[in-house]
Amino acid sequence: MKKFISALLAALACISMCFLVACTPSNVEEAETKMKEAGYTVIAYSNDDAEGLVGGLNATKFADLELDTITAAYFETADDAKAFYEKLDETGATQDGKWVYWGTEDAVEDFKK
Repeated sequence: MKKFISALLAALACISMCFLVACTPSNVEEAETKMKEAGYTVIAYSNDDAEGLVGGLNATKFADLELDTITAAYFETADDAKAFYEKLDETGATQDGKWVYWGTEDAVEDFKK
């Protein structure tokens, strides 16, 4: 019984951490909704032309005399995202799974939470 309770508590701790840890959206539609709910003006797109690129978004928010913006691209695989990321000259870009994104600190935080 002690082992069962310990295993149950461990499982619950892992599940609850998933809700507390920052994570990127799982697709472009989810990212668009997330950023709109955070007060951003969002332009989302899909793309079948570029190799491995599914789509992405540009999001902008002007508040308290500050402009926050993010550009994010979503790929079919993490390998496609990595290949794109490695070709970027953009400093400050991040590759996180199938996403490659860059922008202001606040916008990136809103995207990841």
